[in-house]
Amino acid sequence: MNSDNPVDKNSAVSLRLWLFVLARVYLGISFLFSDHGNAQPNELAGFLKFALKNGYGWYQNLLKSVVIPHSSTFGTLVVTAEIYVGIALLLGFTTRLASCVALFLLLNYISAKGALPWGPGIDQSDIVLAIIILLSDAGHIFGVDKLIADRFPKLWIL
Repeated sequence: MNSDNPVDKNSAVSLRLWLFVLARVYLGISFLFSDHGNAQPNELAGFLKFALKNGYGWYQNLLKSVVIPHSSTFGTLVVTAEIYVGIALLLGFTTRLASCVALFLLLNYISAKGALPWGPGIDQSDIVLAIIILLSDAGHIFGVDKLIADRFPKLWIL
């Protein structure tokens, strides 16, 4: 038995760790198949119109002053970030960075909707999952992060 591998220690610990993997894979699939950034031509315009009507006041000001003047750049960034998060979480590659990017995106979605952070909703539950993934070693169990961490043990991002 390899004592360095947390999955080998016992079945109860192994099951708990695999639940982190399940959360990681679920959130990755959620981002890959989300309706937030499927690159439709008028999608960002519709989202910005909705956010300017329903978002928090401070967020509406941020959209007007920063995002709208550079909407094509932000549209590309959002789609790219969602694809990155989805692929990275599915593969367990740079899992902690991907969960931080996911948190940033999800907090923006909540702010744009003007939703209560403690209220029910898919974004709120995805935030909880992203925090769990960030604080766990979800990428080190059945993920590329484990392979990289074995080779580069002092790499902080893993």
